[in-house]
Amino acid sequence: MSALTGPATSLGRALLVPRAFFVRDRRIETSYRAGLILRLASAVATVGVFFFLSRTFDDAAPGLTTVGVSYFAFVLIGIMAQEFLSQSIGGFGGALRESQTTGTLELMLLGPSRLATLLLSSTLWLQASAALGAATYLILGVALGVDLSRTDLPAAVLGLFLMIVGFTGMGLLAGAVVLVIKRGNPLGWALRGASVVLGGTLYPVEVLPAALQALGALLPMTHALRVLRGAILQGQGITELVWPLVALAVVSLAYLGLGLAACAAAIRHARTDGSLAQY
Repeated sequence: MSALTGPATSLGRALLVPRAFFVRDRRIETSYRAGLILRLASAVATVGVFFFLSRTFDDAAPGLTTVGVSYFAFVLIGIMAQEFLSQSIGGFGGALRESQTTGTLELMLLGPSRLATLLLSSTLWLQASAALGAATYLILGVALGVDLSRTDLPAAVLGLFLMIVGFTGMGLLAGAVVLVIKRGNPLGWALRGASVVLGGTLYPVEVLPAALQALGALLPMTHALRVLRGAILQGQGITELVWPLVALAVVSLAYLGLGLAACAAAIRHARTDGSLAQY
């Protein structure tokens, strides 16, 4: 019996920290009902703006997107991905700074859990919240005529997972800067801006100059949107999207590694200058 329960017990212990972070953050977020209502209203307004905008674009330039779908369907996937990006970068940076000013960051680091476990666990609710927002966009899109019946689910799920890995790494990088400078989130602003401008969220990357396309290839957003649009809108499978998936995996894992290393360095710096718990 002990041989059977041993692995289960170890797994349960390993999940204690992620579960604790998830439950804590969910309770905090859902306690502000007005915020949830405003967020839903914002999603409706955003989708409405692009829906009516797309009617102009589709009539004026039917071949705008280069993927054989309406501009509304094209941009819907882009703003869905932006939801994950915003939560990963803005949400994590803000949460990390709050834990620093309240003194909880220092207390968490005194525990036995590894730093990577603490950092990644603190992003779980952010990603779940982003998933709810993204689902809202898709539901509204379907209600307004977007056809998702061709979706290749395995390719879409894999692309979504790898995108979240990359965005988490970008959030960790931005959070490390927040820990050091303590005011504002300049790197987060730069990463979000670059992803929107160079990643193809609102227009195809093919319209950009070659130099900017090369810079865009360094961002997870560029490859993630290629995968998600291909899988969700065109029904392409993993074999058809293998190279964009490989590129997305390489870029995302690179950002995750850099983000974890940057946070570790920022925490060491904060411990050295005594600002780990700065009120």
